[in-house]
Amino acid sequence: MSRFPVLPPTYYHAHFSEMLAFVREVYATVLGESEHAFIAAFEGLTLEAQCLFIRMSNRKRPVFSVADLVYAEISEIEWRLEELAESGFARHASAADYRAWLDTLTRPMLEQIARDHDIAVSRQWSKAQVARAVEAGLPFDDFSAAFSHTTWVPGHRETVAFLLYLYFGKLSDNLTAFTLRDLGVVSVRGQAAYQARFISREEALGGHAYTQALKSLKSATPEDYQRLAEQAGLLPEATTPFVEGLRDRLMHDLGRFFERQKDTDQAIGFYAQSGLFESQERTIRLLHGRGETERVLALLESMLDAPAHDEAFLFADDFYRRKFGKKRTSAFTDLLRDGEEISADDLYRGLPELAAIRHYEAQGWTAYHVENGLWPALFGLLFWDELFEQPGSLASEFDWMPQALKDNRFAALFPHVVAERLAALETGRSWPLIAATLARCEGRENGVFGWWPGLGDLMHDFLNVAPSKAVRDIIAGLCSDFQSLRDGFPDLLLIGPDSVRFIEVKAEGDQVRRHQLARLNLLRQAGFEAGIVRVAFRPDPDQVYTVVDIETTGGQAAYERVTEIGAVKIRNGEIIDTWQSLINPERRIPAFITELTGISNEMVRDAPRFVDIADAFDAFLKGTVFVAHNVNFDYGFLSAEYRRLERPFRYPKLCTVASMRRHFPGLAAYGLAPLSREFGIELKNHHRALSDAMAAAELLKMVNEKRLSAVTAS
Repeated sequence: MSRFPVLPPTYYHAHFSEMLAFVREVYATVLGESEHAFIAAFEGLTLEAQCLFIRMSNRKRPVFSVADLVYAEISEIEWRLEELAESGFARHASAADYRAWLDTLTRPMLEQIARDHDIAVSRQWSKAQVARAVEAGLPFDDFSAAFSHTTWVPGHRETVAFLLYLYFGKLSDNLTAFTLRDLGVVSVRGQAAYQARFISREEALGGHAYTQALKSLKSATPEDYQRLAEQAGLLPEATTPFVEGLRDRLMHDLGRFFERQKDTDQAIGFYAQSGLFESQERTIRLLHGRGETERVLALLESMLDAPAHDEAFLFADDFYRRKFGKKRTSAFTDLLRDGEEISADDLYRGLPELAAIRHYEAQGWTAYHVENGLWPALFGLLFWDELFEQPGSLASEFDWMPQALKDNRFAALFPHVVAERLAALETGRSWPLIAATLARCEGRENGVFGWWPGLGDLMHDFLNVAPSKAVRDIIAGLCSDFQSLRDGFPDLLLIGPDSVRFIEVKAEGDQVRRHQLARLNLLRQAGFEAGIVRVAFRPDPDQVYTVVDIETTGGQAAYERVTEIGAVKIRNGEIIDTWQSLINPERRIPAFITELTGISNEMVRDAPRFVDIADAFDAFLKGTVFVAHNVNFDYGFLSAEYRRLERPFRYPKLCTVASMRRHFPGLAAYGLAPLSREFGIELKNHHRALSDAMAAAELLKMVNEKRLSAVTAS
């Protein structure tokens, strides 16, 4: 039986009609004569002709034969095509469709056409290059004559594309999102009313044109870039901040192309048409490389006098000081050099944030890996109703980002609410507001922040000790410029009895990125203590390890459950603690598993469930390295058990199988029983968790002697 609902044969027609009705209602002032004429003409078609047009429009291929259009719910395809042709909804393929038609052919087909017509192509060419060669060497009439069947092209492609752009706010060539919604694959956020995402027809047309141009560059050849650069002046004017932002991105991308081509004049010319800070930066670097000092100084001083944002100021200040103030290193290097350095066992390599968390926990801090979660969550909880519950707060049911955050309009739309909530933050009265939102809305999907277990407790503890005015200043920044400030924040939040700290964690070789530096400066200017910690990895003789073994109902973590856990804690080669428990797997144990492990259904009937021991076992593991013989098996099962409880499970790992292979090569077998026999390790009750964990612990001691002796020797 299918897990998904069965859609009716003409489900796509219902989706297209739903889209048209929505656009006609919400975008009444944006639609022009061409769109209104299209909708009226479409509604005049017969139902089957409408279905055929939608079918053709929803497919990516530009050219169809009758054989390509076989649908059980549409009869007499030739008649329907003729009806579409008479109404302007389809036409025969022409020379205008040549290149698009070629692009639908496979590379072997294109190469065969080239051979048949003596067109020189190279095996090293891309498919696009072969298609261009065929297009240049073979007239369209000769190409199309090779096809015995009549070919058809759906009409009004641009109109349909524009209507879909109005609905989704992005380029889309089909209605798959509606289908996934009806099948329950994707969730939507329904509202009684929606707000148009575009304020005018000019904004919508401009947005569509520039979005299409930007998309065309994703797989563009140098010839495509040149062609678009020549046509850039024909694109619509940027009459609104939204369209201006798209135009800025396009001009920057064109500038980057010409910079890569070593055409500095063209690059600077396109950068000058972009308002992006990145374009200003590239211009300054190019001019400085050409020795145009006076222009560079003028641009830097302009950026310092009126920076677009913190990152622009940091770049201009840093560049000015290094190039004209005789300073040898950058602010990035200084910040990293001045940061605290800590060491962690090399088994934490790849988990630098976790290594830093353990370091600060040992100092008495409560440490959280928040990164970009904390501030958007606080912003979203404070202003939930304004963001998500206002009539028309979203542009369609598929949208998740509130319209109020578009072009940073939030503060202007809700000035009184913003002033009231910021005052509550500054005077320490914000928690009741946040607690009420948590009680009412916790877990509801949104486009501003993600939920995680313990978010409410974290918010309460943070607001209880964080400097109120500093919190207020950061949230005020998000109200004014959410799009720029939503990311780049430090990895860790440390909470103490009466203070908080923010820490950006960098492992060996990591760089501090400019937006991360800008957020550190933002936090410091607001009044927070914020900095960088560098983590160096080396074997630590004092590292604590927990050697774990589990027994299960089967071999696949996604479907089977744990029946027993045994764990041995080791420091400096000595066992300092053990932990053991049978687990009720809440399902029957197969007979062959009972035969292998000796664990029966009767034995686990009164045992605790995993949820009952999860806290105790997590506490036993805390701060240690997770060790097991074939570690991914045990770690994967326990991760799955904690995932079912919606709890994180993240520890550095060591595998005694892999480690024994590395440090003791050439043995006949590396299973736990063969290794125990080889090295005289006691293994009294194989396939019982604590017994196996004790044996693996002896292997760990041997491995660590090798690891640590290698460090001592160096």
